[in-house]
Amino acid sequence: MAEIRSPRLLMEECRRYTAQLSELRMLLEERLHVARAELARTRDPSEVAPSAARTRPPAARVRQARLDVAAIEAALERMDRGLYGTCTRCEAFLPLDRLRLAPHVQQCASCAGETRMTA
Repeated sequence: MAEIRSPRLLMEECRRYTAQLSELRMLLEERLHVARAELARTRDPSEVAPSAARTRPPAARVRQARLDVAAIEAALERMDRGLYGTCTRCEAFLPLDRLRLAPHVQQCASCAGETRMTA
């Protein structure tokens, strides 16, 4: 049988989740700003330093900067659609600690194939 909670408790829970989402949105927007700046630097290395203008950024660095921007933009879009915080494969909720560490992730550790070493 479903648990019945008071409206006051539900409102408190709603406020807590809303605050957590706001925190994660700010984190995503900060990281998007940084990622876009990195992408701009990889496109035009002359803006960084005169000595850097003579060298082209490695293709891997440019590719990673593009992937970072795309992943963060996708996370923000999922947030706007109300899908943020759930695994794109199994639809499980992603732990808040995982989202705070990497707010752009879209899969749980299990679906992403991550293993954690324990000491």
